[in-house]
Amino acid sequence: MLRFALRRAASALLTLLGVLALVFGLVTAAPGDAAALAARAGGNRAVAISPEALAAFRHLYGLDRPLTERFLTWVWRAARLDFGRSLLDGQPVALRVARALPATLALNTAALLLATLIGVPLGVMAARRPGGRLDRISGFVCDALFSTPTFVLGLVFLLVFSGWLRVTPLFADTETGLRGFLLPVATLALASLALIARFVRVCVAAALADPAALAGRARGERPSEEIRRALRRSSSAFAAMGAVLVPSVVSGSILVERVFSLPGAGSLLAEAVFARDLPTVLALTWCSAVVVVAASLVADLVAAALDPRTAREDEVTVPGVAA
Repeated sequence: MLRFALRRAASALLTLLGVLALVFGLVTAAPGDAAALAARAGGNRAVAISPEALAAFRHLYGLDRPLTERFLTWVWRAARLDFGRSLLDGQPVALRVARALPATLALNTAALLLATLIGVPLGVMAARRPGGRLDRISGFVCDALFSTPTFVLGLVFLLVFSGWLRVTPLFADTETGLRGFLLPVATLALASLALIARFVRVCVAAALADPAALAGRARGERPSEEIRRALRRSSSAFAAMGAVLVPSVVSGSILVERVFSLPGAGSLLAEAVFARDLPTVLALTWCSAVVVVAASLVADLVAAALDPRTAREDEVTVPGVAA
């Protein structure tokens, strides 16, 4: 188990570095002069930008150094949570991210909680009678929700609840109370709810069809006890589902925040990408990658703890070589 955990941790670290290197290269290789774009976004600096001023700007933010040196320097500083200063306003990037993260964390947490509270019971009820009316209806609804883009759901909700019924604010940042968060949370939760419900339905239905479950049913086991045992036998699969669910929610929150004008990390990331604000883009990518990679690592470790066969199957043995 210890070797499994160390191997997964090393793989998570390499994945994190690979994601940061890829994003760093893509943003740097994008068309246009990042220094000129950032300088023009700085208010008074848009009056006149001479070549000397641009050169001084590049030197100030290290944009004139080699690409590899810039990336390695950024990684070293990011390890100490020093993300530099924004190219747009010169503010510390860590401060800008810290102001935006609470809204995003609240949105993602509420959406995951809502999706789990509805999706798990729905999947269990559908699994109790495969092919029944509830199974067919829930399957159709979940497939429709899962195949509908998140931003389309958000726009439909805005049209219905903010445009026609006028029961929620049009923009989430115009009202900081619960009403301003209802539509973003519901939009983000629906796609995750569909994934959870169908995954739970498949796992529980397979567990209920297991010979051990059939034997318990023949002994007169109560339905509640039968479902509890099925959920317990599927616990390692549920843990693995978290590795898929968290990236889906994190990526979906970017679109949701843009649709509802929620001042969170997703909106800040979109603004930084359009402005070529590389320090802010990298800092937000670092935060997202850490959350996703950490969730995947925790899911692997929990699945291995619940089912030790997972760790043993991960061992690669070579014929003729002692383990």
